[in-house]
Amino acid sequence: MNNTQSISRKLLRVLLVPLCVMFVLTGFVAYNLAAWFANDSYDKELLNSAHAVAARLTEDHNGIVADLPLAVQAVLRHNDRDEFFYQVLSTEKVRLAGDAILPTPRLDVNTDVPAFRNSVVNGHDVRIARIRMPLRQDPKKLVVVQVARTLNARNELIHKIFLSIVVPQIILGLLSVAAVNYGVKDGLRPLIELCKEIQQRSQSDLTPIENENTPKEVVPIVEAINSLFGRIDEHMEEQKRFVANAAHQLRTPVAGLRAYIEYGRRIANGGFAEVLNQIDAGTDRIAELVGGLLILARASERRVQPHDLVELNDLSSEVTSDLIRQAANKKIELFFHPSSNRSMVIGDKAELREMLSNVVNNAVSYTPDGGVVNVTVKSGPPPVVTVQDTGPGIPAQERKRVFERFYRVLGTKVNGTGLGLAIVQEIANSHKATVELLDPGETKGTLVRITFPNSEEKVS
Repeated sequence: MNNTQSISRKLLRVLLVPLCVMFVLTGFVAYNLAAWFANDSYDKELLNSAHAVAARLTEDHNGIVADLPLAVQAVLRHNDRDEFFYQVLSTEKVRLAGDAILPTPRLDVNTDVPAFRNSVVNGHDVRIARIRMPLRQDPKKLVVVQVARTLNARNELIHKIFLSIVVPQIILGLLSVAAVNYGVKDGLRPLIELCKEIQQRSQSDLTPIENENTPKEVVPIVEAINSLFGRIDEHMEEQKRFVANAAHQLRTPVAGLRAYIEYGRRIANGGFAEVLNQIDAGTDRIAELVGGLLILARASERRVQPHDLVELNDLSSEVTSDLIRQAANKKIELFFHPSSNRSMVIGDKAELREMLSNVVNNAVSYTPDGGVVNVTVKSGPPPVVTVQDTGPGIPAQERKRVFERFYRVLGTKVNGTGLGLAIVQEIANSHKATVELLDPGETKGTLVRITFPNSEEKVS
């Protein structure tokens, strides 16, 4: 179960959640402010309309009459989207004039303070304003004037004010999200670059990481990694000294043993000579094993990037020539096919020679008598060397394991140390090359393909 957490997601969550909550709160506040501004403005207009109606009131023999011609009503209505209503009441809440559909005031009307309330008329929401005024003809006589208007224009103004506030906030919010996202990624870029730098290193590159331009928050991580690299480097140096000392200690008795074997052959009689031959073969195998371990140790402990300019045609030709005699002893036809153009790579020439020699030597060793081995160079890009034999081949399920140290395919009758392909893999890794074991096609055997990184641009 993976319990790892993303720093970038955590930062985005910490920053964006409060930002979103803030936008919701500001939207709520913006709507209420828009409603307050619109209601305040329209309530003042509605109060002015009530005063205008009160100013048009007259009293005759029929009672109180509101002189409101159509032109005056149009002025009071202010727009074509709302309906306007008015009503004149006595202080005892008896309707004297105006629209009967307006509801009767619910509170005490004997007050000089204007009152506002919301109600419903003919199925429409309306806003009602109420005032108490004296008649012009008889100032001692008080009347109550109610005016009402539907809320269409009022709501439209609220929405316009709200959108004028919220739309810029939405744009600002999107820009803020983008800025936070960019800021988090930019802030984590030093960690990403540090990760890339470590990933691009070889397994043996333990040089300290430069922290001159590193942010101070990342410096402790870099220092901790450099400290770890230092401890690992010291350990590997100890291992290297141990391998060198062990190899030296092994070479001396092996050399002495060979000398005694040679002396024994001179004085041996009868079957004792065969025993010496077996001891000599075992000694050769020990010497080969020690040499392979030393090569493997040098390849796996490389510190400096190889920089020799190597021509694969020349190198492959030399390796093939060195193994011609061994192939001829088994009546194997060993062919070399150079590329028509130069095929240059950058690397350690001695190690590349050892790698190709091991591959070709394996092909010759495992190919039965009378077989064929072809060594081919292709200039690319990228440069490629293939070695194809007519041997028994390697089963597909074994092709990864043969690169393990001391692993050998069961059933082979060829003597070996089990280090040849492990050495090939280590040298290829140190040169950033790839080694593949493929089927040769219709023929039986093994095809080894070594693909080098394209270095033509570097050597041109």
